[in-house]
Amino acid sequence: MRNIVLLLRKKRLVNALFVVYLLLVLRLTVFRPGFWPLHLFQGWTASEPWNYYGSFVQQGRWRLLFWDFLWNYPGNIIGFLPLGGWLIWRNRRCPLWKAAGVGLALSFLIETSQGVFGVGTVSVSDLMANTLGAWLGAWLLKNAQLDAKRRVEWPPL
Repeated sequence: MRNIVLLLRKKRLVNALFVVYLLLVLRLTVFRPGFWPLHLFQGWTASEPWNYYGSFVQQGRWRLLFWDFLWNYPGNIIGFLPLGGWLIWRNRRCPLWKAAGVGLALSFLIETSQGVFGVGTVSVSDLMANTLGAWLGAWLLKNAQLDAKRRVEWPPL
């Protein structure tokens, strides 16, 4: 536990890891195969879960539906946990709603870029899951910091 605390105090290392995280998120969402800046608005697709998953149900492809659902929603939530955690790590007093707002803004940028460059499916459900992930990451780190502070102050004098 002490090693983790020392590691988190290394601001440069954590910031460098966060930049790597952001680049990875952008690579997985926007700069993936098929990306080309000259393909503006080609292949713009917008999908909502009820349309997308409805096609799986109509075709009776339940196994694929299950795995796609498992990959999509928890993946989007888990993918944005570091963003919220990093915001709280940088500023302990950052309110949770601001962390969620930054997650929403980054997710909106990603979803818009996917639509503009035609490399993905624009989905409001991704916005919601990513925003929830950023909020949850901030909440988890904020509570971990509070617990660590309580343990240091124990026993009360």
